Amino acid sequence: MLAPLMGLVAIVTIVDVGFPVLFWQERPGLGAQPFKVFKFRTMAAAHDAQGRRRLESQRMSAIGNALRRTRVDELPQLISILMGRMSFVGPRPLLPIDQPADYSARLLVRPGLTGWAQIKGGRAISPTDKAALDVWYVKNMSFMLDLKIMLGTVPMILFGERVENDAIAQAWRELEKSQA
Repeated sequence: MLAPLMGLVAIVTIVDVGFPVLFWQERPGLGAQPFKVFKFRTMAAAHDAQGRRRLESQRMSAIGNALRRTRVDELPQLISILMGRMSFVGPRPLLPIDQPADYSARLLVRPGLTGWAQIKGGRAISPTDKAALDVWYVKNMSFMLDLKIMLGTVPMILFGERVENDAIAQAWRELEKSQA
């Protein structure tokens, strides 16, 4: 069903930033086991044809920005879901450097394409706030919560991220209470 969209995005990526179409990063997944997270490329190469380093702002294209904002760059992760390495809902797999050691509970479940932290702040909040929201999700996960997250993902994609400070504060309160 999504194959035509992914094919179109691949063609647009080739025209926009060239080959390769995908890039991957190794991230900790279920049980901290490393796995590869694939995404469509949204940035040009780090160096120009003369070997000069490009600034990050020069590397990102308008099309790349749109792919990231709408999360279309994440579509290749559907393959990881089919392979059983990810689920639709769960804590987003963080880069190892952003994975707080004190919040390993987030690694007790499969990482997700979307999650509680994404609909409560997404890229606008710190990695530790994301981790607190992820731990809250792991402790409260249910079919109804997953449904709420999936439904909350649609407006986030369409209208942008919104930081929900109450949800972040609740996650921290419950985390501190459980550590006391």
